[in-house]
Amino acid sequence: MQSLSAACAIHPDLGAVFTCERCGTFGCEDCRGSSQALLCQACVQRVAPTVVLSAGELLQDSFSLLSRNLSGVGLLLAGSLAGSVLSAAFLPSFLQDPAPSGFLLGLVSACLSSFVTAVFLSWTAQNLLQQPEPSLLSALQVGLVRFVSLFLMSILFGIAVAAGMLCFILPGLYLAVRMSLAPALVVLDGRGPLEALNHSYQLTEGHRLTLFVVFAVMILLQLVLALAGQLVLGLVSSLGAPSWLGMELFLPLWQVLGSALLYGAVVLAWMRITGRVPAQA
Repeated sequence: MQSLSAACAIHPDLGAVFTCERCGTFGCEDCRGSSQALLCQACVQRVAPTVVLSAGELLQDSFSLLSRNLSGVGLLLAGSLAGSVLSAAFLPSFLQDPAPSGFLLGLVSACLSSFVTAVFLSWTAQNLLQQPEPSLLSALQVGLVRFVSLFLMSILFGIAVAAGMLCFILPGLYLAVRMSLAPALVVLDGRGPLEALNHSYQLTEGHRLTLFVVFAVMILLQLVLALAGQLVLGLVSSLGAPSWLGMELFLPLWQVLGSALLYGAVVLAWMRITGRVPAQA
């Protein structure tokens, strides 16, 4: 973004990159409002309503969203099954030469996962915003455009959280919560990887405990679903059914349900904090 000819009113050594629509003040990027990009931070505090997130309501709405977004769950399941097919296709090469084949398989699988996640986030947001004609083609286009940024952001997110975990765990959990909205910012706001992480850190100020409770419940639920998946696998095997039926269908389904809940909560939290409150949630 090119700087305006004027200097920032707060930081005169920096060039202005926007003009506040409310007060007309020239501002640099650091002075831009975190939730309203066309206002300066001072005006955002004056005019923006206080956003109150309730952990109970966010959890309830996330479960409600899951039942109303079965098409999105189907997209995630299709991506998971595609990943299984991809792994099977790479298996002969992996057995012959594990090192390069394993790296290539991991890279392709990660890119596929990022693409499917981006499509799911876009599709879910379209439905929550109740657009007249939610378009799967549009969601697929968003996935193609944004999956690389989402992939890079995920790497940076993982590095930051892992480094925090090494410092007595709590810093890692803190960073995970503060940067939790980054996927929505990459896919739905079109921000770059670093910008999304930084902006998520700003947006989650004041909502840390609520988001921690919500995501902790989601992760615990994913563990429960994983355990249930293992029980289903055992039941399928004991009934004499083919092993692939459990591994390729039931287990991915449990994993997909957990992912759909988690990413649905991310989209809902992003919408409410930034003022994009859906008509129904």
